[in-house]
Amino acid sequence: MNELSLEEGLAFQRELATRSKTRLKLQISVGALLAIVCGSHVLAGVLDGDLTSKGLSMFGLAIGLYVAAHYSALLLAKRSMQG
Repeated sequence: MNELSLEEGLAFQRELATRSKTRLKLQISVGALLAIVCGSHVLAGVLDGDLTSKGLSMFGLAIGLYVAAHYSALLLAKRSMQG
């Protein structure tokens, strides 16, 4: 993995400091909710044997999981900076 330069690290810390924990937690919840809803549609498609029509739901599931993981990592980084 590439290491951040000193300037990039300071820019990341400044940007992370402007984000509140509450907002990060809300964004994690939104990603998780999107993943749950889309995941249920994908599961229904699997059970019905009609997965080909669930392309948008699979895309939503992937986006929801990405959003939840991304903001979870940012929240962990924020906590490690403070503690």
